[in-house]
Amino acid sequence: MIDVAVRSLSRVLAACVVLFGMTGRAAAQQAETTPDQTVPRIVITVPPPPSRPAALIPMYIALGGLQAFDGYSTIHGGRSGGVEQNPLVGGLAARPAAFWAIKGASTFTTIYFAERLWRDGHKTEAIVTMIVANGVMGVVAARNASFLRTH
Repeated sequence: MIDVAVRSLSRVLAACVVLFGMTGRAAAQQAETTPDQTVPRIVITVPPPPSRPAALIPMYIALGGLQAFDGYSTIHGGRSGGVEQNPLVGGLAARPAAFWAIKGASTFTTIYFAERLWRDGHKTEAIVTMIVANGVMGVVAARNASFLRTH
């Protein structure tokens, strides 16, 4: 009886060895094939963001600074007896919260449209927009500074 059990166990072990051996060969064959042969590869590339000229970001910052100085000097100049020359914001100088909201909105709008021009491929127009905006604000800031020095 033990002889029969040993033979049965031997047969089961031999079958396991054969099955595992076949499985190992199938795995080895699968490992030998390259991924390109079995599964198509999908490659997704993201285009790099457009590079800006070195001067564009500083022009954004300069516009913000010039607008801030214009706001400060307009409110301070109004308290010193000055009159706002811009008819669009003349009455707002007496209400600082509304005046600063308008200054912030105009700064944001200018930068937003310059950025849109840049991203839409109108690079020269974006740079010219910022040069003109900074030039205008520079003249305004200089006039305000002149008034503040004399008063």
